[in-house]
Amino acid sequence: MWVIFSILAALIWAICNTVDKYVLTKWVKKPTVPLIITGIIGLLAILTVYLFQGFSVLSYLNIFLAFVAGILYILTNVFYLKAVKIEEVSRAVPLFYLTPLFVLILATIFLEEIFTPLKYLGIFLLIIGAILISSRDFMKISLGKAFWFMIFASLLWAVSLVITKYILNFADFWTIFAYTRIGTIFALIPIFCLNFSDLVSTVKEHGKKVIGVIAANESLNLLGVLFIIIATAVGYVALVDALSSVSSFFVLLFAVILSILYPTILKEEIGKSVIFQKLLAIILMFIGAILIT
Repeated sequence: MWVIFSILAALIWAICNTVDKYVLTKWVKKPTVPLIITGIIGLLAILTVYLFQGFSVLSYLNIFLAFVAGILYILTNVFYLKAVKIEEVSRAVPLFYLTPLFVLILATIFLEEIFTPLKYLGIFLLIIGAILISSRDFMKISLGKAFWFMIFASLLWAVSLVITKYILNFADFWTIFAYTRIGTIFALIPIFCLNFSDLVSTVKEHGKKVIGVIAANESLNLLGVLFIIIATAVGYVALVDALSSVSSFFVLLFAVILSILYPTILKEEIGKSVIFQKLLAIILMFIGAILIT
């Protein structure tokens, strides 16, 4: 079950990443606009869960931890957006796939998740494959601000996932999903206040359709978050996060399809110089996925 939901989350996030790339290139000048809409969608999700499912009882400590996990999720996005603002996406994004490594270390220390050598090999193959498949030239990545922003983003997301796995021992995934979304709302309040004018100017310049597309995409992204929480509830968080890195494969697949069928929407470099690297990455990820499942 955790395998199915991990792959579904990866597929959904690949779609969201592809849409984000188009939106941030063609329509939205400031990446804080999608974050604001994320907060609004998150608030609606919280109300929906409360009205139709209700919240399980949690201790104050675990509620606090859920809020922290939600805040870290937003901080992850903030550091990521800072990185891609000063560095090419193709050089920044691969570093995010170091997250499973951080999750593996933290889960071993705090959750006592111990695996067989083959599963550890599978995790490392998935990490290496994800980095290779999402990078044009990983060797050109420099140790500048963008590098450290992505390292912080990866670490914060890893901490958020490990906290989420811990508090899932005390409540159902609907409750944890809702409480972590409340944490995201708190984190987004200053972003909303400081950047609401950007949202207004985007609507004036491109119309309401842009907000509709972003809202639909962020809703889908939130569904991916729910799926990863469900997967984490029934599986080991280190394996869940490692398997979800196959989203990089789906991103490449969507990019190639769009480049062939609709090059005006998205153009991916698919020259001979990168084909071998991508094929090697796919093989490594395929082997890694088999080993951990």
